[in-house]
Amino acid sequence: MSKSKQKFVLNPVTLFMQLGGLFSAFVLLIYAYLGTFSRHMADDYCSVGFTRRNFFTALWDNYQTVSDRFSNFMLIASSESLSSNSVATLPALMLILWVAGIAWLLYEASRFGGQNWSVSFVLSLACLLAFFALLQAPNRYQILYWRSSMATHFAPLVLMPSFAAFLLHQIAKKYFSAWMVPLVFVLAFLLGGFSEPTAVVLIALLACALAAAWAWIKPEARKSSLSLLAVAFAGALTALVVMALAPANSLRLGTPPPALPLLISRSFEYGYEFSVGAFRTLPLPTFFSLFIPFLIFYNLHIAPASALTTAQQKRMWLVLAAVPVLSYLLIVGSFAPSVYGQSFPVERARFAGQLILVAELMISGAVLGVLAAQWRPHFMQSLPLATITAVLLAISAAYPLRAAVLTFADIPEFRDRAVLWDARENYVYERIALGETELIVPSFPGIYGIKEWDEVETHWVNRCAAAYYQVDTIRAVTVPDEYLQDFFSGK
Repeated sequence: MSKSKQKFVLNPVTLFMQLGGLFSAFVLLIYAYLGTFSRHMADDYCSVGFTRRNFFTALWDNYQTVSDRFSNFMLIASSESLSSNSVATLPALMLILWVAGIAWLLYEASRFGGQNWSVSFVLSLACLLAFFALLQAPNRYQILYWRSSMATHFAPLVLMPSFAAFLLHQIAKKYFSAWMVPLVFVLAFLLGGFSEPTAVVLIALLACALAAAWAWIKPEARKSSLSLLAVAFAGALTALVVMALAPANSLRLGTPPPALPLLISRSFEYGYEFSVGAFRTLPLPTFFSLFIPFLIFYNLHIAPASALTTAQQKRMWLVLAAVPVLSYLLIVGSFAPSVYGQSFPVERARFAGQLILVAELMISGAVLGVLAAQWRPHFMQSLPLATITAVLLAISAAYPLRAAVLTFADIPEFRDRAVLWDARENYVYERIALGETELIVPSFPGIYGIKEWDEVETHWVNRCAAAYYQVDTIRAVTVPDEYLQDFFSGK
């Protein structure tokens, strides 16, 4: 889409595309609002205990005794140091950063390809991608609202598009300052340090970027581009090595990892099972993830738009063939660390695979739309293709509203639980003020696979909660709902 075509002209396709983006943004806004009811849960108490000490000492102790991942700990520590209520603000912040990062990446990619897409266009696509990925998330609660999980599995995927856009912006300039080398290395190192799946995906993507730069970037800009990408690759690889050498790994891995052939075969097997399962269990969002980009890009390239050259069409067919293969390999790579730990990835660890799958569907839909628009027999010139596309896009644009209605229904549950959690915490502080150090509190049921406080005071969650509140012990007991308020009031 050239600059001349980016001047805003209201037409039905543009309108309904932007409506689809707006409706998707509305769902994301509801997701963000639900995040305001987030509270500390399970591992959150443990990580907060570390943050109350010297930062670097805590980081080193965490690396040695708790987890090989270091960037997630840094995010938790920094957010907790700003406010203990950061668990309720991080979901909205992450969603804003994610949509902005995706839009920035699309904008830089369009400029690099000579298209110069408008801000409204890239924002609509970014909202659609974020919406479809979160809609199909294996466990959206753990991904967005449980900070320990978010900092490990969602935050790096939020930051990765911005890092890619930054690299692409620098590559497009064809030169960069000397200070850019250490900066890119550190950024890639920190991004890779959130989790092993992130590091593997980042390394794979940078390897693909290096190959693409070598094959397609003009010789005069190739050296600087390869240098920058190589530095980023080295940073991500270093992060993976640092995590692999962590002393804490010996505590996390109860049994020896599988042999390399078994690791590879299981990773491919689990990646296939996940991909097939996603299509079978979520056919409707899968269809719209493909169909909406198809309609958008078909409309951009139908007559009277200029037809693609033979070389451009060959490139489109190459992309169409390569993207599914690459996405499958990325899913396999993101699953490999879990397989190394001898398990099928847990729900929160599968979100990277889900995002890759949605991105692949949207890219494939867009490419199919471009290629379909090149079929221009004489009889089609008399058809109102733009009108037909607009009608189909209008129907598709309304799909996020269905998700909005369903998500609205979750608000009372989230709000009521937050009220009870706050009442329990107030009760805890009241007992502490009275000098009690061995607390008995009402138990709440665990939600979305997240462990709550246990009736056994030596349970690891209870120990972490006791350390968080700086008491000797905490034990949870069952209290019927109708007596909770009496319990909190001391009756």
